Amino acid sequence: MWKHIRIEHNDYIIKKISMDGHHKVLLSSFVNMWGEEITSASLYQRCKCFNPLVEGDEETVSQWTLSQIHDKTNAQISIKECENAQVMEINSKLAGVPFTVKFYLKVMTSQEIYDEITLPLLLMVQQLQAQKHLLFDLLKKKDIEITEYKLEGAQLSRRNIETLAFIESHFEKLCTTIKIPDEFPLQPTQLFTQEMQNLYDNVMEKYANCKKLKEAAEQHADAEDSETQSVINDSSPEKKQKKNPKQEESLSETQNQSFFTESQTKIENKIKPEQNNRSDEHQKKEEERLMKCRKDAMKKKQLNL
Repeated sequence: MWKHIRIEHNDYIIKKISMDGHHKVLLSSFVNMWGEEITSASLYQRCKCFNPLVEGDEETVSQWTLSQIHDKTNAQISIKECENAQVMEINSKLAGVPFTVKFYLKVMTSQEIYDEITLPLLLMVQQLQAQKHLLFDLLKKKDIEITEYKLEGAQLSRRNIETLAFIESHFEKLCTTIKIPDEFPLQPTQLFTQEMQNLYDNVMEKYANCKKLKEAAEQHADAEDSETQSVINDSSPEKKQKKNPKQEESLSETQNQSFFTESQTKIENKIKPEQNNRSDEHQKKEEERLMKCRKDAMKKKQLNL
């Protein structure tokens, strides 16, 4: 959250962000922005360097040091300008002992200025526009409600509070006549009131939630696409051949064995009739031979008689 701060007759807004042992300190005049990123370990070592007698847990000391940025009661902040940075020095007291630490704030990039200043201001304007349209709709509904009361016989007891029906075009024309104050603040940060800060925080919270939902939806869609593609790939003949080479080899052997067995059966079926024919011929010849022997025996028997 940005906080208004006055340093040596100059107005700034200052902000600290902490996440998973990483910290960022930002300082802006709405014209420029400076900042430094630092880890808890590095900040603790810096505190030990400026304050050798400081003892305590690394994260605890780091968080206490960062809290002094917004402590207007105990902390005194000064800034020294350098070529490419602003040296921000904080002097405070830790358990009654003087405490000093410095932050070396470098000029931020245009993208970082856009993310922290320009984009939030645009979102705030968009939010104010949306609120204005909601108020317009509410006023129009109130006018319809008042008209309904009058048609039913209701009368206004005090004529001095009677208002004309709301017409949006008339209101817009009236707004164009509003003048900008002659004594416009020389320092833009003076316009960043508590009400503006609250609106900033509200808008950025909504933006962060929308961003998370969008990222979650994209990840879900990517996961579904990946799963679908995986199913398609697994069902392809090439994938099956690569995925189950042993099964393919076993299937091939089974097919070959089946073909061999079928061929052997056909050959056996073809050979069996031939063998049967040969057996019938041999049996027929034997019967003919026996008949011949019987005939010869009968003839000899007749001759003997």
